[in-house]
Amino acid sequence: MRKQIIFVADDFGMNAEINEAILYAHRSGGLQAAALMMGQPGTEEAVAKARENPQLQVGWHVHLSDSQPTLSQDWLWGASPVRAGISIAISERSRDIMRSEIARQWELFQETGLSCQFVNSHHHLHAHPVIHQALVEVVGADFKGWIRLGRVRSFDPAGAFFNSSQLVDIFFQRLRRLSTWRTSDTLWGLDRLFAMDAREVRKAIATLPEGFHEFLFHPRTLSCPDTQCLLELRSLPTD
Repeated sequence: MRKQIIFVADDFGMNAEINEAILYAHRSGGLQAAALMMGQPGTEEAVAKARENPQLQVGWHVHLSDSQPTLSQDWLWGASPVRAGISIAISERSRDIMRSEIARQWELFQETGLSCQFVNSHHHLHAHPVIHQALVEVVGADFKGWIRLGRVRSFDPAGAFFNSSQLVDIFFQRLRRLSTWRTSDTLWGLDRLFAMDAREVRKAIATLPEGFHEFLFHPRTLSCPDTQCLLELRSLPTD
């Protein structure tokens, strides 16, 4: 097994500005993959850009909060991902809405004709056991792509995020044991949301063993920290 590194941008399709930043980071920087949101203001443009850039790996970015639903005007539980997770855990009505929304988003993704290389979600709600099960039921247990359930790693193990990342990893570990899908081995970037640093990324990569390691980015504009980080990482060997 070799050491494989992948740089993934979330929120492809959220709006035109994010689309522009993601495509810029892919064409001029080290970005290899983008997670596509369905039914958002920039989705149609993002799909067209993905077709024009076949080297960009595209995955499905499931969204169940802080977004525009595809089957209703607003989310029953509001914008908060925490409220979404709690509501789906305790309410059958919420679970029915979630299942219907996931099915519709997957249907819309398939209609694009793009190959789905991976699955993740807005605010990491795919790590919710009930939501994860719904995803497997809709997509199929034999999905050949991968899902974002790698062991959560921090750029600063001594920092305040380290303990909370261990709690997050408890959920990821449980799903890794249950999931039939391939998972990344490690996940980097949760402690640097919208603030990725190329020096930290290079240092982390140098210490990684063989395996499949994911680094998460959120390009927002052409000049935002995550976009600039990806530009600096253009020449970095990633596999």
